[in-house]
Amino acid sequence: MVSKTINSLRREFRPLVLKCMPYFVMSYYFMEVLYSAVNTPLVGRERAIVMDVNEVFGHFYTSFDVLLTIGAIILILGTRKEASGVTLLLIGRVVHRLFFSIWTMFFYFLFNDSLDVGSLLLLMAAKINLREQRDWFQSKYHLLLLGGRVGLCSLFIIWMDEGVETVFSIVSFGLLVFISLGFHCKLFAFLAVVALLYHDVFSNHWSMLWGWNDTLLSIQYFSLLFCKIGGFLMLSQLGGGWWSVDGYRNRNGGKWQKKGNYRIIKTQTSA
Repeated sequence: MVSKTINSLRREFRPLVLKCMPYFVMSYYFMEVLYSAVNTPLVGRERAIVMDVNEVFGHFYTSFDVLLTIGAIILILGTRKEASGVTLLLIGRVVHRLFFSIWTMFFYFLFNDSLDVGSLLLLMAAKINLREQRDWFQSKYHLLLLGGRVGLCSLFIIWMDEGVETVFSIVSFGLLVFISLGFHCKLFAFLAVVALLYHDVFSNHWSMLWGWNDTLLSIQYFSLLFCKIGGFLMLSQLGGGWWSVDGYRNRNGGKWQKKGNYRIIKTQTSA
């Protein structure tokens, strides 16, 4: 009775997560747009200073970035062309990194962007899953799961690099190994959400959410937290896919089951 109740709740929870979490992921990009739109003079001036160009070009680039992101959000959430929307976001991200990266912190930005890309790839996989097109796009679907899983693992590398707590570093390493390999991927993805809440909300890092004089900036950091949570919750429902330990075990289990059924049928026929 209890197991049936749990299974029914899980069946109801799964589509809800896959429908809602894309909005969690895109909330980060929406807040980027909102912050740039509200603080256009400041953002444009800052970017012009960083690029060492005229202030007009800084404002032009800011407007271009805002319009590009708005177009991507509409494509991802409002149409079935989420692949085009994700492509636009990635183009904007690459251009932004080329202009504004601090090259001495290249690997930090690389892992941060990998985390964003991982969430976007899982968003695309969730959309395919909801439309029940997995059989049509099998190879693409499982490649998205692989890329999303590996991209999200960059978060654990960032945590280990921080080296705040020994115990938490061990937890981060464990999550990195199990999720990257896709071993009990759904379980460890859910545990990663718990670790994420501890790291960003209940530890010393809480000041990154609350410790800003600018309310919009605080909301933007909250949206970044939602983006990470959305990625891991989608992974907790979608699983590791073919290219994971779980996928390998499922394929082998299916083969053994087919062999067992064949033997039973053969025995019955002989009898």
